[in-house]
Amino acid sequence: MRKITALIFGASLLLLTTGCEKTEEQKEEVVTYKYTTAEVYDQMCVKCHGKNGEGVLEKKGPALNDQSYQELRMGIMDIKMGGTSGHSAGTEHEVMEHNMKKIREKGMDYDTEAMAQYIVDKFQK
Repeated sequence: MRKITALIFGASLLLLTTGCEKTEEQKEEVVTYKYTTAEVYDQMCVKCHGKNGEGVLEKKGPALNDQSYQELRMGIMDIKMGGTSGHSAGTEHEVMEHNMKKIREKGMDYDTEAMAQYIVDKFQK
């Protein structure tokens, strides 16, 4: 009898925990943005990073068209986190972190992975 009770309890526990995992996945928040990554880049990024991601020396904006997806994603994430992700490159990032605040104030926020992918797809043909 004890074996049957243990078996039923174990199966019930397994079903219960499996159900909890699905509930947590369903709670995952989906963020939508007002502007597309292309619109954000064209309105906010092009001034310093150039129309083709080539960088603008006068604005000290580095080229983006020679960076890998991973480099772009990590750099953009660092900027959005205010340099707290441990990948900050110093003063250039401080300027961009200031600019990121302005971008958010204008409602032009964006997904870091989507922006990195947009830059790779658009400028690295």
